[in-house]
Amino acid sequence: MQELYAGYSWNRTRRRLCSAALSLGTLSWMLKGFATDAVPVMPKEVAGVSIPRSPAAIRAAAYARQSCPDYLFNHCMRTFLIGALSMRRQSLSYNSEDAFIAAALHDLGLLPAFASKSQSFEIDGADVAEKLTRDDGLSAEEADRVWRAIAFHDARFVIARRGGPEAMLVALGAGGDVDGPGPDTDVDKKQLAEVLAAFPRLKFKNRFTLLLIDHCKRKPTSQRGTWLEGLCREEVPGAWTDTVEKEIMAAPYDE
Repeated sequence: MQELYAGYSWNRTRRRLCSAALSLGTLSWMLKGFATDAVPVMPKEVAGVSIPRSPAAIRAAAYARQSCPDYLFNHCMRTFLIGALSMRRQSLSYNSEDAFIAAALHDLGLLPAFASKSQSFEIDGADVAEKLTRDDGLSAEEADRVWRAIAFHDARFVIARRGGPEAMLVALGAGGDVDGPGPDTDVDKKQLAEVLAAFPRLKFKNRFTLLLIDHCKRKPTSQRGTWLEGLCREEVPGAWTDTVEKEIMAAPYDE
């Protein structure tokens, strides 16, 4: 099976253009700058899961590939595939294009180029993806599905379910790839082997951990109440000066 983007190399001019396009003001130009026929051939399916091939899906994948380091891009692709396989096991339906776009873009917020000053990486990534999809012609409803799928992907499954099936897919896929298969992400070993063959992990454990640590050091309190709060507290304990008790006592009431 041919790997997505296997053998593809960007020329120097395109690299310079892509690098310049990392500011939010040029995100729309960047996404539309990828002509569909210029994107390398991607597999039609992996482990029995069809990969969406709409123009919007292809451009989102191309944008993720250019913006993310290789190990993170492969994680995003595995997120979609593992999530899709998990949804199939549970006989749950979803919008394949929206779920794929969300999976492809779900970790952009971990990269400094897309980080806001104080929001969590989930919200940063969701905001960027929503703008990209709207600028690319998707409806407000579709863009909202993408936003929710990214914003809720690190939440507890009970919360992700309320975000819709696309949010559940990204949550299942990301969780299954980061933490390994579990009760909700019980993927057949043969299928999982096909996913890993198509999109190798590339020392994912160490490289992803370093990315998370870097994010926590840059924005330690942005992850309050999220999956990353514990790591951020460990990395920058001095930043966590506010407590629930202090917030309650500081409220502008007599009692």
